[in-house]
Order: sequence, then structure tokens, then C-alpha cells
Amino acid sequence: MARKLTAPLILVAAAWLAAAGTGRAQTLQRLTVESFVLSADTLQPQVDVPFHVIVTLHVRESVSEITNLQLPMLAQLDLLGDERQTLSGPRGTQYREVVTVVAHADGRIMIAPATLQAIDARDGKPKQWFTNDLPLSVHSSATRIANGVAVGLLAHIARFFAALLWLALLVGAAVLAIFLLRRRAPVPPPAPVPVSYQQVPLLSEAERRRHQIEDALLVLRAERTRSAAVRVRAAVWRVIGAPEGETLGDVLRRPGCNEGALRDLLVALERSAFTYDEDLPGAIDDACAALERYVGSLT
Repeated sequence: MARKLTAPLILVAAAWLAAAGTGRAQTLQRLTVESFVLSADTLQPQVDVPFHVIVTLHVRESVSEITNLQLPMLAQLDLLGDERQTLSGPRGTQYREVVTVVAHADGRIMIAPATLQAIDARDGKPKQWFTNDLPLSVHSSATRIANGVAVGLLAHIARFFAALLWLALLVGAAVLAIFLLRRRAPVPPPAPVPVSYQQVPLLSEAERRRHQIEDALLVLRAERTRSAAVRVRAAVWRVIGAPEGETLGDVLRRPGCNEGALRDLLVALERSAFTYDEDLPGAIDDACAALERYVGSLT
């Protein structure tokens, strides 16, 4: 079923409605959304083995196509192709899109929701619907694991023989040095040269955080793209200690994250990472401004 709007998602939807205006709302389809689901044919895909992410939408109206539906971000996966199907009948319309993807590394992946913008036929108001999140756990196949063990074993053997070779060279060099020293007259050692050391002050936690946020701001200013916004969002997540895969709602429940400049920054980054294409430039501007404000709060 389509997920209800939480407080952070309502903020994103409100920003979209304000930017779109009345003219944009008049171009949206009038739909009665009965279900809106994000799924996959496996929640435990194997590395380098293609699998399918599936978006399914059912509306009460009979329409020939579905517009203003945005697929989720698939930044951690390679896209191999997709297939869409729209079936209309007396009971409404079933829309199904199957995206073929592949993962190249082990680990957990959290796919963000797909979104739909339309006029709600129940009350005539423009709204935005969200599917569920989709957690995936990627594993290596048995063949890949066996290959990795074999490669690791060969690497250990190579390092062992390299260490033996270096040891033989060092022993030979030591023997040669002893032989040469015995043939030379003793030379008094030179006086030690005093060395001055300059202590580098350690940065405080607040200063380290400020430098990391300033670096994120430089990245987003230089590369004003959705992929840069996703990377900056992930970097800020790490700065505040949030593990990969936590949603905005999870992060805002952390102590100190749901207030002041930090809360504004988290909401602005969520919008810049997942908003629709027409709103992306304005969302990135707001994210840069929020980054500047948060850096100022750290000084």
C-alpha cells in the first residue's frame, strides 16, 4: 500500500507544491491510489548476479498511462534495463515497472521509496505518494567466495616468498657491511644534530565536524547534480554518526538532530537527493544555504 506522509516527507511534498504552483497542479492526473508498492524478486541478491526491482501501482481510474511517477534512486546498483506494463480494465489500472539491476559488492543496501505526484480524486488536492523503503542484503556466490579464497592464498604465498627474498638480501648486505667495516679504520661518530619538533595542535570534535561540512559544501557547489547531492547527504550522515541505510525519520530521532540548523540541513539534503528533476536546482541552492548556516553555527 502507498505509505502515508510522515512529517519529513510532508515538508518535501510542501516544498514541491510551493515550487510547482497552481499551473503545475492542473497538469497532474486525477487518480484514486489504492496501492503503491516497491518490491524485488529477491531481498538477498548475489554479487554480479542480475535481479529485479519492481514498482507496482493500482489506481481506481482507467487510464492509458501513468505520468509523474519517479523511480527510486539506485546509486549503489548498476541499471541494466527496465520494462513497463500498464493494464486498464473495469476495476481500474494496474501499472508495473520492472527494473533489472546488479550489485558489485557485498553489504546492505537501502533503496529509497518511489514517488507519485497526482491530484487526489477523493478531495481534488494535489498530493505526493511514497512507496515503502526496500532493504537488500547482497552476498557473494559460492564460486566468487572460492575464487576469493584462492586469490588470497596465492597472495599470501607470494608475500611469503617476497619476504624470504628480502631477508636473504638483508643478510647478504649485513655480511658485506661487516666485512668492509673490519677492513676500514674506526671513524669517530659525528656529533648528533639537534632536531626541533613542532607540535601540531589537535583539532577538537567541533572543528573536525566544521571542516567536513565545509568540504561537503565545496563539493555541492562545484557539482550541482543529484549524484553529488546523494554523496553529500551520505557524508553528513557519517559526520553525525548515523549508519548507512537510516532514513531521514530515523536520523531526526537522534539526540540533537531535530532542532536548529542541523535539522534544516538534514531536511534540505533529503530534498536535494530525492526531489523531481525540475525542482533539483532550487533544492541544491537550499541545501548549499543550509550547509552555510550549519557551518556558521559550528564556529
